[in-house]
Amino acid sequence: MARQTDPRLWIQQAGLLTSIPFVLLVGPVGGYYLGSLIDSQWQVGPWGVFVAVTIGLAASCRVTINLIRDAQNLEKRGKEPPKSVKH
Repeated sequence: MARQTDPRLWIQQAGLLTSIPFVLLVGPVGGYYLGSLIDSQWQVGPWGVFVAVTIGLAASCRVTINLIRDAQNLEKRGKEPPKSVKH
């Protein structure tokens, strides 16, 4: 028997997974602008940009991992039978 999947599950997973490229872009770009601001305020050379972009990339990677885990958890919850309500 073929496995039936709920279309709502696919839509939820697609919503989570299509946000990953934006998350990976926003972290380093935000870090670049913040690092540029730090460099211009304190004249620390390229170190402000380097550190801020690195922190932004690390944060983006962490959020990406969490999004992938959330998408996997949606699939696992979709396979489980619904819990009955006990009165």
